Amino acid sequence: MTVCPASQADSVPPAPDHPDCQQVPRWTIDPQGRHLWAYFTLTLDEVPANRPLGLSVSAKASSHAYLNGVKIGENGQPADDRRAEKPGKMDVIFPVPADLLHPGDNALAVRMSSHSGWLTLSSPVHRVALDGYQSPQYRMLNRYWPSFLTFGAFILGALYFLRTASLGRQCVPSLLLALMSTAAALQLLVEVSRGLLDYNYPIHDLRLIAIAGLSATFGLTLATFVIWRFRPAIKWWLVGGAAACTVAALVLPSGFDAKSGLALLAPTLFATGVALSAVRTRLVNALVFAGCLLLFASINLFAAGQFLDRYFYFAIAALMLFLFIQQADGFAREESLRQQEQSRADRLQYVIDRIETSDAVTFLSVRDMGRTHRISSQDIAYIKGAGDFVELVLTSGETHLHSATLNDLEDELPAYFLRVHRSYIANSKLIESLQRNASGTGELRLHSNHALPVSRRIMPKIKAALQ
Repeated sequence: MTVCPASQADSVPPAPDHPDCQQVPRWTIDPQGRHLWAYFTLTLDEVPANRPLGLSVSAKASSHAYLNGVKIGENGQPADDRRAEKPGKMDVIFPVPADLLHPGDNALAVRMSSHSGWLTLSSPVHRVALDGYQSPQYRMLNRYWPSFLTFGAFILGALYFLRTASLGRQCVPSLLLALMSTAAALQLLVEVSRGLLDYNYPIHDLRLIAIAGLSATFGLTLATFVIWRFRPAIKWWLVGGAAACTVAALVLPSGFDAKSGLALLAPTLFATGVALSAVRTRLVNALVFAGCLLLFASINLFAAGQFLDRYFYFAIAALMLFLFIQQADGFAREESLRQQEQSRADRLQYVIDRIETSDAVTFLSVRDMGRTHRISSQDIAYIKGAGDFVELVLTSGETHLHSATLNDLEDELPAYFLRVHRSYIANSKLIESLQRNASGTGELRLHSNHALPVSRRIMPKIKAALQ
């Protein structure tokens, strides 16, 4: 194809015989900072019938199109400089009247300029083609919509991990996972925006910057998460190293697809190295992490041309699912340890309470035969329920009836008195032995030569209390 200088005075395509005209490959057309004519030849065996046709132009440029010398559409206003140029749409389709086409060679001339952007791209012209007439956004959505299926998973992941962080459960790792999910969701929205919004071409630069920045954010956050998990002792040094790799990946490549891909690949490989180093110290799941990260990096590396468009978000969703499972497993282990610690604390508190009350003495005032007896709890061997009364059996063998219930005395007496049966309370200081019967009940023998029944339901509690 041929590229020639253009002028604002051109009202029709001039003959491509200017001394500065050049023959160039189609993918090297570059209107950035220039005003040019691009000449194409459309060769048709026959003119398609019974379907509307359109000239699809996807380029970071304003453009006017001419087919066989007739203008078929305008997209903004190409000009010699930024002041005179009116930015056009990034993606546009011009309707092509069927009577302008004929079998054989058809001359297509597109006048272009691109003075209003912020970036210089290596390939600013993405597509110039004769197609069936359809919205360019529809064509873009066909390309991106499968990836959009993962958007809900990213949002749910972000909300879940924010919630777990707010509950104080592994706060920093949960916040990092929430940030990763948010970055992936935002990057997906920005990626798909080309199929949702009919924006002017300068916005495309902002879109590319956002994609590269969010890709770097995801990669660096992933590396930080792995570092926090496996190398917390030197985490800040390693996070600094991962950040340096990410910045280098953003700065060194010239193309933005390369920047976005490498800004994700570099910290992922860094994180893989951290996980592999943890394998040597036999940290839990380090090898599994290293394998998953290496697989993720391999998809990025070997499908680089299509990774961000097609595979990235599915790979991210799979990676986030893996991290979700690992984090849930961590929560389960943390909850198990918390319950074990609580159990140990409860047992310790029970022992402390027993020690604190082991020497406590309670005096019961008992009226018997017109006299009031003041009986020390230490002198009581056991208590037997007797309807609305209880029978106090003392170590000396004496017995006294007392107007109270077992429930009342269970609360009133020191902690070394244990309810061993629905009708008996025993002084645990006097216990000599506990024998379990085949039926599941038991017999408690006291040093005072008394034997008390122990019910099947209470037997486990009595055994635990005596340990």
